[in-house]
Amino acid sequence: MKAIADLAARSHKFPRKERFVADVQISHGWMHAGYPIMTHKGSAAGLVNAKTKGMWGAIHELGHNQQRGCWEFPPHTTECTCNLWSVYVHEVVFGTKRDKAHSAMTDANRKKRIKDYVKGGRKLSSWSVWVALETYMQLQEKFGWDAFKKVFAAYYKMDKFPKDKKGKMNLYAETFSQTVGMNLTGFFKAWGWPIEQATEGKLSSLPAWTDHPMV
Repeated sequence: MKAIADLAARSHKFPRKERFVADVQISHGWMHAGYPIMTHKGSAAGLVNAKTKGMWGAIHELGHNQQRGCWEFPPHTTECTCNLWSVYVHEVVFGTKRDKAHSAMTDANRKKRIKDYVKGGRKLSSWSVWVALETYMQLQEKFGWDAFKKVFAAYYKMDKFPKDKKGKMNLYAETFSQTVGMNLTGFFKAWGWPIEQATEGKLSSLPAWTDHPMV
């Protein structure tokens, strides 16, 4: 929980308890986020076993509880950005690398997803879940986890946010660029994001990330 708070750039003392309730019948799926997080009875043993090396699903749900509408782009990222916490906690707390934490995170699967997305025309309609996670993973592999912590912290200092998806995506591109001191608009455009000329103008004085993985 301390690691989850650290990535979210928030206090270790949460405003309310994060609880898991395992039951024989829940309202949706195998697990679902909320207060409390619900899970089927079969998951209970894994939650309390000190020898457990992997808890992707459980941390995924805790990640859902950290998502904020100002940097979320539904429906694309609803089941995506929560996985940032799954990757982070596995690596930082469990010492388990991302390619071992979940089968979807192997190098082969990651490369295939990117290749298929590019081959399909880089359409935003196909940018979701695991495909969308690649965008964030490429940012993380270039700039580190601290960049995400600083970006999340920057959002806490803002008081006005766009309500439309395009506006929110441009704000995210601008915020991340300002945070790392590099113009990332080319990178986001290569992923099919609807980056506006105004955003490119705001960031034009920063050095461009010209050798990003999507070139």
